[in-house]
Amino acid sequence: MKEKVKKVARKETPIFELDAFSPKASWTDFYIEDLKSHIKTHKFIQHPHKHDFYLVLYVAQGKGTHTIDFTKYTVRPNSVFLMTPGQVHSWNLDQATEGIIIFFTRAFYQMQNVASNLMEFPFFHSLDASPVIKLDTADTVDFVFRRMLQEYSQSSKPDHRLLRAYLDVMLLEAAKHYKRTGTVRTHASTFKLRKLEQLIEENFKTLKQPSDYASQMALAPAYLNSICKENVGKTLTELIQSRVLLEAKRLFAYSDLNVNEVAAMLNFSETSYFIRWFRKQSGLTPEAFRAAQTVKDRLSNVSEKSTSPRENSPSCA
Repeated sequence: MKEKVKKVARKETPIFELDAFSPKASWTDFYIEDLKSHIKTHKFIQHPHKHDFYLVLYVAQGKGTHTIDFTKYTVRPNSVFLMTPGQVHSWNLDQATEGIIIFFTRAFYQMQNVASNLMEFPFFHSLDASPVIKLDTADTVDFVFRRMLQEYSQSSKPDHRLLRAYLDVMLLEAAKHYKRTGTVRTHASTFKLRKLEQLIEENFKTLKQPSDYASQMALAPAYLNSICKENVGKTLTELIQSRVLLEAKRLFAYSDLNVNEVAAMLNFSETSYFIRWFRKQSGLTPEAFRAAQTVKDRLSNVSEKSTSPRENSPSCA
């Protein structure tokens, strides 16, 4: 099947759409497949990439690593990875790794109940969430994943209501096992953080001052800053800059845009200031950061080529 990607600037990280994986997925807004079959079928994804949908990976057994936005996580049995649209990821999995992978859109989840909000789940918060959950026991999650796979696979027209119900149960069960660090939040502070998260995601390229976001939320900057510090341990300025830095890193690591182009894309008026800012935030100049990523890629390729055929790792999908 020919992969379908969204049009992006030259040589940026590819963004894969649902119908790159299954014609049925394009009209159901949902996709589920056995992990081994998924990797075998979709060989076109071999490098870090993004999706424009939510992703849930359940690992029943096996081992390896899963890299999400520059953080490498260990893959273990009875673990679940949950990702939001736009995150960059890749993985190296042992050939014996087994599991199930799910893709779905926000529209699919909210079809029966528009009030349903994926942001209510702690692992879909971009400000302080970990994308991996280690299950003490996977009996319930394993059962729900396999029932979803059975329903989706056995019919050309699966029951969407049933799939959504199973998906909701799975997410609720995963939330029970999710371990958060930090303070326990009130409903009010959670709502404000989710609103702030949405505003930062939509405006980080153009709005970089705490007062910009406080104004949009009709809150005093000091009060909004205190909510951030109490709940995620970072100031509002740090949250904004972290999102800008992540985007800059993505562009340097996964595109051939030069420093001037990245600075312009992120709305820095002067490239020299952007270089100083990037070095202060990351500890490296843009050139050094890009060179470090190139070395990592080369070492990874050498490692994969030197691995015996029996232990070759499946590519990410």
